[in-house]
Amino acid sequence: MAILAAILPSLCLAEPSSPSGGAQDRFQERLAEARALQQKGSLREAQKSFEALLPDLRARADRADLGAALNALSQMGTAQGDYDRAAATGLEAAELYRKLADRSGERRAINNIGLAELYRGDYPPAVRRFEEALALARSSGDREAEVEELNNLGAVYFPQARYLDALHAYRSALERVDEAAGAAWQARRRRIVLSNLATLFLRLGGYDQALELYRELQKSPEALPPSEHALVLANLGVLYRRLEDPFKALETYRAAGQLFAQEQRRNGEIGVLKNIGIVQALDLGDLRAALGTFARVLSIAEGNGNRREAMQVRLYRGETLIRLGDLNGATRDLEAALDSAKALGTTEEEWKALYGLGRVARRTGRDDLAAARFRQAIGVIESVRSNLQLSTLKTDFLADKRDVYDALLELFTERPDTAEIFDLLERSRARTFKDRLQEQAQGGAAPMSLAAVQSRLDPRTLLLEYWVTPRAAAVVWATHDASGIARIPFSPAAAEEISAFARELASGSGDDWRRASEALGRRLLAGVEPLARSRFRHLVVVPDGPLTALPFEALQPPAAAGTLLIERFDISYLPSAAILLRDAPPAYRSWSFPWTRQLIAFGDPLVPARTTGALPGEGRLAHLATSAEEVRAIARIAGDGAELHLGAANSKRLLVAGQARGVPLLHLSTHATADDGNPERSRIVFSPAGQDREPDYLFLKEVYDLDLTGVDLTTLSACDTERGKVIRGEGLQGFSRALLSAGSRAAVTTLWRVADRPTTEFMKQFYFELGRREPKAEALRLAKLRFLRSGSALRHPRFWAAFVLNGDGLRPIPRRFGWNGLLAPGALVLFAAAALAVRRKPRSRRQPDAEITSAA
Repeated sequence: MAILAAILPSLCLAEPSSPSGGAQDRFQERLAEARALQQKGSLREAQKSFEALLPDLRARADRADLGAALNALSQMGTAQGDYDRAAATGLEAAELYRKLADRSGERRAINNIGLAELYRGDYPPAVRRFEEALALARSSGDREAEVEELNNLGAVYFPQARYLDALHAYRSALERVDEAAGAAWQARRRRIVLSNLATLFLRLGGYDQALELYRELQKSPEALPPSEHALVLANLGVLYRRLEDPFKALETYRAAGQLFAQEQRRNGEIGVLKNIGIVQALDLGDLRAALGTFARVLSIAEGNGNRREAMQVRLYRGETLIRLGDLNGATRDLEAALDSAKALGTTEEEWKALYGLGRVARRTGRDDLAAARFRQAIGVIESVRSNLQLSTLKTDFLADKRDVYDALLELFTERPDTAEIFDLLERSRARTFKDRLQEQAQGGAAPMSLAAVQSRLDPRTLLLEYWVTPRAAAVVWATHDASGIARIPFSPAAAEEISAFARELASGSGDDWRRASEALGRRLLAGVEPLARSRFRHLVVVPDGPLTALPFEALQPPAAAGTLLIERFDISYLPSAAILLRDAPPAYRSWSFPWTRQLIAFGDPLVPARTTGALPGEGRLAHLATSAEEVRAIARIAGDGAELHLGAANSKRLLVAGQARGVPLLHLSTHATADDGNPERSRIVFSPAGQDREPDYLFLKEVYDLDLTGVDLTTLSACDTERGKVIRGEGLQGFSRALLSAGSRAAVTTLWRVADRPTTEFMKQFYFELGRREPKAEALRLAKLRFLRSGSALRHPRFWAAFVLNGDGLRPIPRRFGWNGLLAPGALVLFAAAALAVRRKPRSRRQPDAEITSAA
């Protein structure tokens, strides 16, 4: 179960003004002592000192000292979990400062009330307090206070799963901090904002971004104060756990806990203890130790009135009890957590509690109740996701939540309803990609359903949509008029079998791959009854998990052992079946005018001799010896409508400017890097933008922003371009998906590295078949069969199975109507007119020329 925790983002507690220098009476000395105790972190002693001073402060004429003391008591009340007292003293301080027209003091008091409400779990009033404090900070021009309130607004949005609002708040805070370069407070506030952003990225699965932020924090030249150091350590512990290093996480949590205890920061201590229990239970399997830790944390949280932390502890203790087999105890804790989550409006904990209750119902044989709980959890998840507006957040959002969809799918496959399972499969995958399709759809996207997808399949097409988890798998198959589902025996060993087969294809040379091909064919294709029918010629595959790296072309179907799928079917791949429902292309053109461009190609990138591959994951770039040959050969096939950009003319600028819009064929022959860890760093190489410069790069994010409207096929003739990071719930973050999102109807990419010369020969054959008006997927199939049946070393799949087609493979490329064909009718008309004129012309009596012609 992927239940993970994150420490609440660091909160900025307003600091009291410095004690008056050279105090003359005992009262001022006592006041200075109380402030010193607070600054030192001796909160209980400081609280007693301030409370003892309150009667005198209320009696004195200097109301500012009273306001400062009340604010200090409010801060300490929140730090120690006495939220009611913190709010009460904050209200008194705010009223006092309002009468004094002291906006700065009033802002601090309102901020303190908001902090008390935040920790107490009263989120709506906390938001109102922080917004009020933010307005006061801006009206008084206090830049540091503005940063503080933006941070705190992000902190109150965070537990409500208002992630986009939190991100906007933190980024606004960072902008204000960066605008204040040189200010004494700038470095400290910047550390806090970066820590908060890192926490947000942790929650959303952006581990690379979080790690980069923490590394930046650790490089800070200023020493962190103990409380901030503890927060950074706590969040680092979360990151280590996400990176599957529980021992390092436990060590880091304990170090953070010691610092929080020294500072008497009870909320921080509670959070760290809770995370220690999570590591003990979920990572190390020490369930009894975890129960002891959770009992201790729950006692502290309930004693302090910290409803949010008490709710989370019950949630994680419920998970521990499930693992111990105490299902009644687990039910009590999870139901209590669910009630609290609903009351507090914390959707993250709500779906986790529902998921836990569904698993309990499943174990006790109450499948209907389990399905209901899982559906409720999915409803909560999707209600949050629908409010996310940034694709960078959406991409990672379903990473841990995919477990809920998998649990419901596993339940359904035991009593299959193909339409319902298909609907759930589509809801659990490639959501960001489908959002892009919907945004691009003209007149709105067609409703997603199995029947709708079947209506788009022609009578000769078979669709296979896979679902894979470490413990179970299935395939839904669909044709124009039928559908079904087949369960697949699956385990981690099966996943390794698939990976080993892909590695063998990419690097082998003999025929050992055929045994694995037959075994995997039986595993993945058994039960798909239409595969045995001769009328089906087109296979469309929607892969999942480890299957995204598998070329199905090299599998042997059980009904035809010894025959590869590629020998029976042309094959195309989709990130989601939803792409079948996108708007059809404008009235399909079987031809185009001779003055229109048929092909735009980029190739033969200049690689400066001094380049060292400074970007991550890139070694020294070599010159592509056959790239120019490949592009020119393709251009000859395309005819006069080819536009080539080779060598120095191979400029990224032209592609970004929309040069490919409306051109049927886009070809890129170059180097490319697919970053398996961070999709943001995947890139395509172009020639330098100027003299004596490093190569230019088109990054994956930029590919999404290209305008490829009207492009029928984009071919990325480079190594590893169908690789990338696989994100659960989203799938492979690679170039083909980006090209389809940018508007291309189809994309050809590569699963592994193929040498230059075989790639060039393969591309020549592929474009030759396209020129013969073969549909895209069939043209690719014929090129592969030419290699497979060559009788040479090229017959091995390493040379042909790497090339895969994503998207629409069933339409041919429009034929370009040549100038000869266009001018011929006009020439015939002119010739006929001339002949007619000759016939009507009166003949002379002498016809020597005719006689000579006749004699000839």
